Amino acid sequence: MAIFAVNEEDVEKKKSGRGYTKWLHVSPGGSGPEMMIRHWGPDTDIPVHSHPYHEMFYVLEGEIEIGGTIYRAGSCIYVEKNTPYGPTRAPKGGKVLRYAEAGIGK
Repeated sequence: MAIFAVNEEDVEKKKSGRGYTKWLHVSPGGSGPEMMIRHWGPDTDIPVHSHPYHEMFYVLEGEIEIGGTIYRAGSCIYVEKNTPYGPTRAPKGGKVLRYAEAGIGK
């Protein structure tokens, strides 16, 4: 078993489709878990969708809205695989830690 560690300050913030992302861990070939910090702003508007893997968000700063519910800093949201959720927005801006089990069990 391996240990992976990274400091957010050492990771480049990259423009993504719905804000900015700092990729903290990506498994080779998308075969395992991934972890990132997402920076969402007022233009974030992710429609209802689902994923074939479990997903977890921890709100670090600001607030995000998922399906009409507001989650403030300190909130942890767990979404089971194949569960539709959204729309996802961040009208006042938000920063979340996202963990996904992408590729596990394939």
